[in-house]
Amino acid sequence: MESKFLLLLLLLGFLGHTWAATDKVICYYASWAALRPEKGAFVAEDIDPNLCTHVNYAFLGLNHDGTLQILDEENDVNQGGLKRVSALKEVNPNLKVLLSIGGASADTGVFTTVAGTPELQQAMAQSAIEFFETYNFDGLDVDWEYPRGGDIGTYIDLLSALKTAFEPNGYLLTVAVNSIPGEVGGYDIPKMSDILDVINVMTYDFHAPWGNTAENSPLYGGDNESQWNRDNRNADAAIRYWLDGGADPQKLAIGIAFYGHTYKISPENHDLDSSAEGPGDPGPYTNNTFSLGYNEVCEFHPDGTVVFLDDMKVPYLYDDDFWIGYDNEESVTYKVQYAQEKNLAGVFIWSIDTDDMQGLCGESNGLLKAINKAIQ
Repeated sequence: MESKFLLLLLLLGFLGHTWAATDKVICYYASWAALRPEKGAFVAEDIDPNLCTHVNYAFLGLNHDGTLQILDEENDVNQGGLKRVSALKEVNPNLKVLLSIGGASADTGVFTTVAGTPELQQAMAQSAIEFFETYNFDGLDVDWEYPRGGDIGTYIDLLSALKTAFEPNGYLLTVAVNSIPGEVGGYDIPKMSDILDVINVMTYDFHAPWGNTAENSPLYGGDNESQWNRDNRNADAAIRYWLDGGADPQKLAIGIAFYGHTYKISPENHDLDSSAEGPGDPGPYTNNTFSLGYNEVCEFHPDGTVVFLDDMKVPYLYDDDFWIGYDNEESVTYKVQYAQEKNLAGVFIWSIDTDDMQGLCGESNGLLKAINKAIQ
């Protein structure tokens, strides 16, 4: 009887691991969206806390002495941006809110300095805890883009120091990482998987927004692509790289972009991989060369022609001389299903403030709702 009981416990443990939930919806919030004009403005109260399991407040900076740095005193503190985001936990007590530090425009040299000195590692950990206590946050997301070469070991040292300091109070530690690790010298994936709560794999920006028209965030490689592109420049290739490298699938989140890369084309040449005259014009809300938010696509190209690519599982849209490779409700659903098939922790979004808040493509916040529907 005892042996049968032990066998049952082992079986239940195996099934529990095999069928662990893909249930995380990690919503990055670009805090500067509150300052965008007109319909592009998106403030903390526009976040639906019941559609996100985590909200990552982007971005804070890092000082050379290891302390965290407020980048926009007026928006983050005087206007209450940080506290207004953490107040969302009053609506959904299960929501976790994290400070995201770094980003694409951050000084990587500061990270290298802090990571390489134990005293500065400790200073960063203590500064983060002070921020958690002051603003009622639940953890830190480290968006170092990217540790290179000699940084790989000290990157692990920094993460270990942070996790050790955070564990007594249950604070979370997550990171955002490159989707093609070989391009930046690689990561120590097994150690990262042991230390971190979530690894957000940035499965977008796979193709540069110049040259021929190309998708921003294909799930799979395209039939017309080179073998190298099929092996590297798509979400499936990136996730398989991390899994094959030793990551626990329940620590990985696949990235979903609420924006796309734009091109200026000749109206008669509007297929995928067609020659382009250059990047598309910036949108009036996001004001980014090479890209538009999904909200801008919905508002300013309502009559564009949408073509869904069955091999890549993403759409593109063309409208006269405008072309964009992006994600819509159908493609984000495929990405959630992929996360479930791979037994991943869930998905993360960059960034929820460019969802279709006005409902101009259909339902308001249509992408985020489609993700939740697919998960549930």
